[in-house]
Amino acid sequence: MKNLVSIRMKKLFNGCWRDLLALTSGGLLTLAFAPFNLYLLGILSPALLLGCWLNATPIKAFWRGWLFGLGFFGTGVYWVFNSIHLFGNADLTLSCLITGGFIMLLALFPALTGFFLNKRFSGSTVAKTLLAFPALWISAELARSYMFTGFPWLLLGYSQINSPLKGFAPLLSVYGVSLAAVISSGLLVNAALQLQLKAYNKTCLNLLVLIFIWVTGWQLSHIGWTQPLGAPIKVSLVQGNVPQEIKWSPDNIQPTLDLYLKLTEPLWNSKIIIWPEAAIPITLQDAADYVQILSDKATQHQSTLIAGIPVKATHADGYYNAVIALGKDKSFYLKRHLVPFGEYTPFPSILNKLLGSLNIPMSDFIPGAQKPTLLMANGIKIVTYICYEVAYAEQAIYKDDTIGLMLTVTNDAWFGRSIAQAQHLQIAQMRALELGRPLLFVGNNGITAIISSHGAINANAPPFKTFVLTDNIQPMWGRTPWQQLALDPILILLMCMLLSANKLNQLANSFKSEK
Repeated sequence: MKNLVSIRMKKLFNGCWRDLLALTSGGLLTLAFAPFNLYLLGILSPALLLGCWLNATPIKAFWRGWLFGLGFFGTGVYWVFNSIHLFGNADLTLSCLITGGFIMLLALFPALTGFFLNKRFSGSTVAKTLLAFPALWISAELARSYMFTGFPWLLLGYSQINSPLKGFAPLLSVYGVSLAAVISSGLLVNAALQLQLKAYNKTCLNLLVLIFIWVTGWQLSHIGWTQPLGAPIKVSLVQGNVPQEIKWSPDNIQPTLDLYLKLTEPLWNSKIIIWPEAAIPITLQDAADYVQILSDKATQHQSTLIAGIPVKATHADGYYNAVIALGKDKSFYLKRHLVPFGEYTPFPSILNKLLGSLNIPMSDFIPGAQKPTLLMANGIKIVTYICYEVAYAEQAIYKDDTIGLMLTVTNDAWFGRSIAQAQHLQIAQMRALELGRPLLFVGNNGITAIISSHGAINANAPPFKTFVLTDNIQPMWGRTPWQQLALDPILILLMCMLLSANKLNQLANSFKSEK
């Protein structure tokens, strides 16, 4: 009886230890991303989770995956609380409930990954660690990027923007970088298992494959997939640093307009001048005279001014979140991918009354066309994303190989002094790397930066300060493999990995049955 109790206590202790390790490794994974950039944790943390999943029942794997998700998303996206409570006017209790519910929902993705991994692939360790685990992880990231309008934040590949694995981005996008990272995690776990069995040759083989993947990524990162387009041009990015608390106040409209005009006055010798999202806090129709003054000045100096501004829809109720280009080349862009509950209310007939009673103010934006026209500035085509849109890798693709620059205008003041701004900038770095073009990242209060075609930050403005960032930038042209082929190669690769894992698993189970 005493031995039986001892065995049960030992199993319970081991189980609790692994539960705690799963939760802790999830929290550590946040440190792999900006602003911490400890990218090796992006390999170690999934490896620890996989170790916690080995020999676990499907239900136990689900539980540990969920704990991992709580640790990861709880430390990684806690900042949604700021936008809900501080700027959304929701009370403290409701804000905590919404934030907690959101984190618990996101935690279901690693939980379901663990469940299906241990439910379907329990026969072969190689199939489980090197094929099924990476394929299911990336499948979960893809699902998270598209389900319920998608939340493609903190995809594992973003943590590798400064590692050799970033070289896979122009071929397979952030999902390909994630895949290389998770395969690396699987190789570490498999190497440790083989070492435990004293199978030294197999241990070395796993480590050699790991080195090969990283060296290949490093070699790919030195390939120039796109070529210079014309001569470098001078650009100026204006960071107004208007506090979110007063940004939309009627009393602050004129001071804001005056501020941007004053900051821009010395900049007309730049070829492109850019203001952030909704820098002009009144509609285009109401700001017609102000906009005309800007357009005349830009034309006079042979410059282009690009600014965020809301536009009243003429054919429907609501507004567009827009960016306009003023000067010789007049053009505009209307935001396509709106943020649910932030820019529009899904199922308005059901939710408007409920959310109204909870005192959560809702914006009344409507989406622009899914195939928008490109902004033009001094003859250069510019792909534009407003705020959250830059997080969608496939939506960021344009097939036009004559596009010269990429642009993101944003207002991350919604998230306060949190890590969200650095994470957002890291996502933009990946988009620049995937498409082989410089990206201008312009925020209301930071982080404003100029990103090279290799995803490196060439220059950046200090956050939470009124600042003008001026530098020269080289437009590019051409198409990366990712720009040409999009998701097809990664989907085919995932399917092949899952089919191979399934076959190996069946063979392993058959061998065990025969024995």
